[in-house]
Amino acid sequence: MKGLFILFAALLAAIVLAPFAFPFGTFVHLDGSPSMIDHDWSGYGIGGMIYALGDLLCHQDMARSFILNGSQLPFCGRDVGLLIGFVAGLLIDIRMRTVLSSSRMLLVGMLLMVLTAAEWALEMATGFDSQELRFILGIISGIGAAMVVGYAMYMNAGSETLL
Repeated sequence: MKGLFILFAALLAAIVLAPFAFPFGTFVHLDGSPSMIDHDWSGYGIGGMIYALGDLLCHQDMARSFILNGSQLPFCGRDVGLLIGFVAGLLIDIRMRTVLSSSRMLLVGMLLMVLTAAEWALEMATGFDSQELRFILGIISGIGAAMVVGYAMYMNAGSETLL
């Protein structure tokens, strides 16, 4: 579990720091389609690899992205929120493993994940759109996803003291 925490915390740091590796305003209007590389990232080095990952996994809608150093982050606000929540959730899971039972962690995690799905459904049904709500619910659902992953890892190991 600690290894996952380190991996995803490093990814989060890379995503937040990537815009600062380039001149002000280098990356704007990246809007595209998830599961496709819409832009040429060759020539941008490691920072370009982070943006390419965002290009592949996220729509990178500028209106739904945070701007740092005049550039969009490589991932939209919801995805950044999910990652922040996942990292926080992994830390919570590491610290509270002895306080909460595994089945309770699974149930709470699943309930937290449903919130982002509900927000997405509301957005599709009504057109209601809130960047702040999307980000906050992303954090909450990320925490839930970490709890579910933690449950799966501990159950597969058959131990409450894994890592």
